[in-house]
Amino acid sequence: MNGDVSRGQVAKYLRIESDILAAIKDGRLKPGDKLPGQSEMKRRYGVSAITVRKAFADLINDGYLVGVKGSGTYVAKRQMIRALTSISFSEELREQGYDLGMVVDSIDSESNAAVARRLGVDEGSVLTRVARTRIANGEPVAYHVSYLPESLLSVERASTLYETGSFYKTLALFDIYPLWVNENYSVRVVEDAHICSELHVSPGHPCFFVRRTAFDDENNVIEYAESYFNKDWYSVTVNIRA
Repeated sequence: MNGDVSRGQVAKYLRIESDILAAIKDGRLKPGDKLPGQSEMKRRYGVSAITVRKAFADLINDGYLVGVKGSGTYVAKRQMIRALTSISFSEELREQGYDLGMVVDSIDSESNAAVARRLGVDEGSVLTRVARTRIANGEPVAYHVSYLPESLLSVERASTLYETGSFYKTLALFDIYPLWVNENYSVRVVEDAHICSELHVSPGHPCFFVRRTAFDDENNVIEYAESYFNKDWYSVTVNIRA
């Protein structure tokens, strides 16, 4: 507890926090809603600006609110938690109660020497590229681009994705089964105008950037993927046991 805050102030900022949390939990305040400004909160609760800032700061640190410079304080969007317990990102989100969807952006073939090396095929090999946007509760939350050797999955076969609505269900139709994956996480700002448009973010928006390599039961590489996850929607939790 901060020694600069009196007992009276402590009670008041806790009351503000409690009232905001109650409003979030019962639906009076929804993700994206803007909270009253500092002046209004001071008048409403009969407190100082320091007390209001303390209450807002605590709730921001706990992930309930988000402050936008020059705009105000808003109810934070509910984040998706990637616990890294399943190969399928979709399955984890369904277990968390999200309504999922996907928009196929493009399916085509290309040659890409750098990606071919990651797939362990000749640098001149033709690859099938599948790009799609992940939708959760009606919002675009991730943009995925997967590459497979065309010899493994042709563009024609990959186009079955339009019917299945699931990338891994599409792979299974052709007896392609990833058994385990390696994922590398970093933070990258998105400058590609098309990806920004798909994610509904402005250029320069920071995202989690994930490189993913999928292997079959014989440890052969079958897929290399690059994904952008909107940081406003996404977090990662890792459990570690001694």
